[in-house]
Parts: sequence; structure tokens; C-alpha cells
Amino acid sequence: MAFTLATDLVPGCKIDQILTDEWSLTIQAHSTATMVACPNCTQLSSSVHTYYTRSPQDLPIGAKVVRLQLQVRRFRCHNSSCAKRTFSERLPQLLQPYAQKTERFITALYHTAQALGGAAAARLLVLLQLPTSATTLLRIIRRLFASPTAMPRVVGVDDWAKRKGTAYGTILVDLERHQVIDLLPDRTAETVEQWLKDHPGIEVVTRDRSTEYARGVTNGAPQAQQVADRWHLLLNLRQMLERLISRWYQRLNLLPVMKAISGEEKMVSRRDSFRRTESERAVSQASRAKRLARYQEIQQRKRSGQNIRQIALAMKLTRITVRLYYYAEEFPERNTRRPLPSILDPYLPYLERRLQEGCENASQLWREIQGKGYPGTKRQVFRWVQIHRTKPAPSSRKDTLPTSSRSTIIETVPVNRHTRDPLPSVKQLAWLLVLAPEALSAEEKAVLQRIQKDAKVEIVYRLAQQFMNLVRQHQSDQLDSWLEACAQSGIGNLQTFAEGIRRDYAAVSACLKTSYSNGQTEGQVNRLKCLKRQMYGRANLDLLRIRLLYSPPLHQSW
Repeated sequence: MAFTLATDLVPGCKIDQILTDEWSLTIQAHSTATMVACPNCTQLSSSVHTYYTRSPQDLPIGAKVVRLQLQVRRFRCHNSSCAKRTFSERLPQLLQPYAQKTERFITALYHTAQALGGAAAARLLVLLQLPTSATTLLRIIRRLFASPTAMPRVVGVDDWAKRKGTAYGTILVDLERHQVIDLLPDRTAETVEQWLKDHPGIEVVTRDRSTEYARGVTNGAPQAQQVADRWHLLLNLRQMLERLISRWYQRLNLLPVMKAISGEEKMVSRRDSFRRTESERAVSQASRAKRLARYQEIQQRKRSGQNIRQIALAMKLTRITVRLYYYAEEFPERNTRRPLPSILDPYLPYLERRLQEGCENASQLWREIQGKGYPGTKRQVFRWVQIHRTKPAPSSRKDTLPTSSRSTIIETVPVNRHTRDPLPSVKQLAWLLVLAPEALSAEEKAVLQRIQKDAKVEIVYRLAQQFMNLVRQHQSDQLDSWLEACAQSGIGNLQTFAEGIRRDYAAVSACLKTSYSNGQTEGQVNRLKCLKRQMYGRANLDLLRIRLLYSPPLHQSW
């Protein structure tokens, strides 16, 4: 049957016939142009040489695959100086020369592949009646992508990990249009400088505290205002506090414990840790000896004049590990772990009662509490009974009987932290120093008061809180007085931190006066990480850059 349909279904052609079956739709059409220009010399010709048929893939209609059968003419070129004697007519609105797919088909593949990647898009397109291989999709992405041409005015700069700890690149974001504008292969000052020189007109650059980026921006765009990121300023403060606390930690751990500020003493049920075996104790002692030897070697290298980077390279350790021992005034012992909540805790009263009745058979006790809902294995019950039994088990050695009598398992007593409670970790203490006082719990306030008994910690806490308020409330007029207070504090780490801010004074001052930040850039780095993991094994820099710079159209008509 013959149809005359709208020209936008097959642009530039007239439909002759539509044939349909259960699975497909075949559209037969021919070109309507009377004269066609030679692609070589552009001279018009109406002299037909011959005919042939092109059968490109097209978008499906409903659940049916569409097959186009286009009758295409080959024309003679009458220009004697033209190298071509004959040429085929073009259908630019429908498909490109030699193409096996229509333009709208390729456009659909392009946007699907940009959104999902090669392999995931290929799996979806099979269900959408657009079967295409992942390799073809990646080839289409590379061929059709066009880089953004808009000139940015405000740019965010940050690094991203190609391979964490080994290789890094640089991401640049247009903070006004909320779009990534480029991805650079490394994070050196020279690369950033060259990119900025190639893109003149940038007025503001936000960045972290990296000296490489500061140098690159200064040399590449001297006219631009540099803005340090406020989050990174606070991060640098906390990192400085961690280094300070790690140096003083052993001394602070000897301070007397303060009661929790709660109005009344807290009643708790406490279960002692399981007694460790001889082999476990031997492993622990060997580990401590290894850490002690490492601490002594790092301190010896420090006294000989080596810095953290040199020690890390020489001892094949990370800088974080070296820094921990480098700044410690005494060997940093590990804190004793408090027993964590156990699935055995709800059944301890029953086990204690059964033990008082004389039942010391671990298997029997396990079966009894299992009937009451205990979900665990026999091991925990066995270990608990082992340290609380009054006589050795029939299968145990006679010398394993504890010399002391069986102790009470559940103690309901006021918490006494005046003598033996260790401090929280270094990171937790540093966090308490930067938190707002109203955000602290009663127990955290007690810990903070305990370490504030040290005069130097009191100075550090006061200056840290001042800096937090200064950054949060954009109090740029108080920056100079704060820097002067740090210089007069007599604490080396604080003075070094303040000196670093003085060297980057213009950027830090700008971040306290303007609303610009690098937060949006950090968000784009998260998006980049997602794409990189989605393209595991095929995330080369060029393909990763194309997918990251891709901006989906708000409206697309096919």
C-alpha cells in the first residue's frame, strides 16, 4: 500500500511504501531533489548516472524495528576540471555519507552512552530495540563530542586521583555555570599556568591551599583574584591540632579524669574483656616491640636532620605514619580498648544465675540461652565460662584454674573515671577542640575540661575556637589580630600554621570577604570518581574527560 507521509519522518525523501510484519517496519522512499551539487566542485547536476539502494538502521517505532530502503541516485559531474566523474546524492538531514545508521539513531546512541557508559548502555539499548556494541558506543562518544566554548569568568581548581597515592590530575570547574570545563593530566604549576594562559579573561580562581596551584595561578593569570577554600582552611587547622595532640598525648593521658557534667552519676552494666591467650599476648608484645623500634629509628633520623619526606622514603613508610612518630614527645602507646557491646550481654544475668547454681558446662549453657533466642555460636559462651569457672573443666589442664575466685560478672556501680580511663584518640581530641561548645555532649565536655588543665592546650583551644568563628562568620577584620596572637603563643605548630596563612594572606583574606568557595568543585570531583569507577578498565583520560564535560540537552527532537 502507498502512503504520503510528513516529510519530517524521512527528511528530504518521499515515502513510496510501508511494509509491516510482526517484528519490523520497512519504509521504502526516494529522494525528491531535482538537482544535486557535486561534493567536490559544488557544481549542480541533474544528469542521473544510475540508482542504488541504501538500508540504514533507524529508530524503532513502538516495539518494531524500522528498516529504511532508500533509493539513491548517482549523478554525472559535467565540470571537466573536476576529479569526480560521478557522485552520489547526499541526504544530510537523514544520514551521513557511507553511514549505516541515521543521524537520529546515532544521536540517541550518543546521549545514552554518555549517560551510562559503553557496557551499561549496550545492555539497555538491546531492550530498546537499538542493539549496538559497547566499542561502537565509545567510538561514537569520541567522534561526536564537542568541547565547551563558553569563556569562564570564575573557575574552581582542584586535584583528583587517577590512582590514589600515585598519579593525580587537575579538574577545572566553571563556578557560574556549574559545569566542568576541562580535565588536565597532572597537578603541576606549569600545566595549570599554561591552561590559564590559553584561556584569558578569568577574573576569580578558587583553590585549596596547594602551593603548586597558587604558583600556577599567579604566573598564568596574574590579573585573577585567588580565593582560598574555607573548608580547607578548617581542615588544615584540624590537621595541625592532630599533630600537636599526638606530641602531647602521653602527657595528657596522665591528667586526672573529670566527672561527666550530667548532674548525676551514670549507672552502667559493665562486662570485662575476655582474657587473652598466651599466643595473643605474644603477638601483642611483638607488635609493640616493632612499633617501639620504628619510633626509636624515626627519632634518631630526626635528630640527624632528616625531614618527614626523607624518612618516609628511607624507611618505606607513609608520611602519615612517620608524622605520628616524628612529632611524638614520648612513644605513643596504644589505648586499651573498652569492651564493645556483645550479643551475649542480654543473657549475662541468666548465665550468672546458672553459674551460681553450679552449672559450668559451656555447651549446656549455650543450648539453654539458644532456646531463649541467643543467635551466636558456642565460642563466646565457652570463653565467658572459662574465665568464671570455679574448677577446671574435665578436659582442661589443672594449672589453668584461676588463682582468684570467680568475680561478679555484672557490676552496677557508678562510673569511676578518675583513675584509669584513657583519653579518646588523637583525632577525636582534635575534633573536640574545633567543635562549638554547644555541640558537645556532657562526656565530651568532661574530656575537654580534662585536657584543658594543660596550659598549652588551653591556649590552643582558645585560638582554635577564635579561628573557627573567624572563618564561619567571615570576620576578615580580625584575621591580623589572630595571626599576631598565634605568633606570640610560643607554640611552634601554631606559629607555623599562622606563617603559612601569612604567605597566602591575599587568598585567605579574599575567602573571608567573598562568597566564593571550592565546594562545588569538590562535588564535581565526586561525580568524576563515580564515572571513573563506572568505566573501570576503560577510563582513559580522553574518554573520562569527554564524559565529564558532557552536558545533556534540555530538549532534543529526533
